[in-house]
Amino acid sequence: MMGNGVSSDKIRFVRLILVALVLISAACAKDVVTGKTTLNYYSIDSEIRLGNYVMKQQLDELTRAHKTYDSDKDKRQLTLLKYIVDDIAKVSHYPNFPYEVHLANLPIVNAWCAPGGKVMVYEGLWDPMRGLVQKTDVDELAAVLAHEIAHANARHVTEAISKNTTIYTLGSIMTGVASAGIGRTGGLFRDVFDEGFRVFVPYYSRQNEAEADRLGLYYMSKAGYDPRAMVRIWERAAKMKRGNEADIYATHPTSKKRQRLLEKYLPKAIEIFERACAEGRGRCSDRIKSFISQKK
Repeated sequence: MMGNGVSSDKIRFVRLILVALVLISAACAKDVVTGKTTLNYYSIDSEIRLGNYVMKQQLDELTRAHKTYDSDKDKRQLTLLKYIVDDIAKVSHYPNFPYEVHLANLPIVNAWCAPGGKVMVYEGLWDPMRGLVQKTDVDELAAVLAHEIAHANARHVTEAISKNTTIYTLGSIMTGVASAGIGRTGGLFRDVFDEGFRVFVPYYSRQNEAEADRLGLYYMSKAGYDPRAMVRIWERAAKMKRGNEADIYATHPTSKKRQRLLEKYLPKAIEIFERACAEGRGRCSDRIKSFISQKK
């Protein structure tokens, strides 16, 4: 007990609270994508390192399980995906992210983008029976890729980690445990096992999904891809049954409200697309038109 009647434990508690508040305040900044003040402990460089780590873990898991990715037989499709990712990256808020895309030979109907622009696509995405898109429909492929890249540009993963870290930190202080906990990665990726194979599936809130829908719609439009494809594929997704936990139908909430919001933004997006197309971007570029005209 201190001479003034205040215990040393209480003083220590107050100091820890003040330190936590300073850390939180320092981590708050205006998001360049949404314009909102957000909490994010990660610098852009650390975010990129995190994305590199996540992708390496998934590729290592593919190798361990003797699953193939970026194979020669998929060279043409992978080239198309790279073209589209490149087009979208150029018009994104973070064009200098080290974007890359991998194609895994797995029947999972999904795709995701790790922090910093590392994209994984599973070939089940265009499965004739269960898939979400047509394999050679550049607009539908762009819709999915733009949505996932939008998550990375909005920094949804590291914002979620930062939020969880703050809750953990304050909770630790309240129980007398002085731990910053900034290394925690709770809420980053869920581990889903598909026939014994470990698949990384990102976790996003409904607000995150709504932001990625809107942002992705404009990204694909600016890149020169028809935004009507995004409305079309989410309408298709809403009708599909939720089976495999790793599939996009399970990880992306679908609803009439979500589709109506997309339709609300569609007129402006179409105008942007038509201007981009007139400038020879995306599906109107020589390389994409040449690619489409080639025989399989």
